[in-house]
Amino acid sequence: MAKMNAVEKFFVNSRLQYYLHKWFWFGKFLRQLPLQPYRSILEIGTGIGITGEFLAEKYPDARIIATDFDEDSVETARSQKYSANLEFRQADATKLPFADNQFDAAFSVLTLHHIHNFGQAISELCRVVKQGGDIYIMDIPSASFNFTHFRQNMVPGLFSKNDLIKIGETFGLHMTDLGGRYLFRLQGRKL
Repeated sequence: MAKMNAVEKFFVNSRLQYYLHKWFWFGKFLRQLPLQPYRSILEIGTGIGITGEFLAEKYPDARIIATDFDEDSVETARSQKYSANLEFRQADATKLPFADNQFDAAFSVLTLHHIHNFGQAISELCRVVKQGGDIYIMDIPSASFNFTHFRQNMVPGLFSKNDLIKIGETFGLHMTDLGGRYLFRLQGRKL
């Protein structure tokens, strides 16, 4: 997995992300989801921990492990005064350091497009989520990146919603489209 360049790092670690996530992007997605009795949740690509904190608020009885490849982002997240049920770890989403079938649910929010081998990251999510568990993906479709230079140099993983649905089904997930126009939302249930 490649490190983020300076532009990517600025966007994902900006405090502006907090407000965009809370009111427009992930907050809206999270409010749509029914409350599930999850006891353990994994998040990949947490950045400075904003999405992890929203998960901790929605699922106060769950143990949440939020990961990111970038050690600086993880250190920043650890320095915040986030919920007690939220733990931050440095981890590569394509080689997760967790046991098989460890989590009830996993979330990938605006992360997969940063990963060259996003199929391997989905495979790892499938491995660590329990049978009957859920994998939630919210990301940007490749059609959103129309500028050739930007696409080639700033966005390692490009895919459509249908690409992710096919990959999820390849790994045995029952995929459900949860909507979204500019940011798509998917749920994969591990059967």
